[in-house]
Amino acid sequence: MSGTGPGMGARPARHDTGGTGPPGGTGPPGGADVAAITDDLRAFLAAATGRDELLRIPPGAALFGTAVGLDSLTGTLLLREIQRRLGVDVAGEDLNLDSLATLGTLAEFVAQRIKPGGSP
Repeated sequence: MSGTGPGMGARPARHDTGGTGPPGGTGPPGGADVAAITDDLRAFLAAATGRDELLRIPPGAALFGTAVGLDSLTGTLLLREIQRRLGVDVAGEDLNLDSLATLGTLAEFVAQRIKPGGSP
């Protein structure tokens, strides 16, 4: 890894900024593109764990299950990176952390709450 540490910017982001959502309904109106957020989350997870296979996990993959196998440290790093890059405080807004069930639930949660200008 480089000296800058893992980041979600391993790939160019493809966030919707048109205010109508991307074709096919992958994002909420005025919100971010769920597919782009999912890709960003995959890139961060792969960089943080050193496991390139995480670039291809499906949205239904359990983050703390066998597919991804997050531990508390990596989970905390993921939440901090989401807050830093996208302006969404997952832990502060989802006290039960239900949004961390799968990659897809986390991406949906973030997409619904992303603030304008929160995307890179």
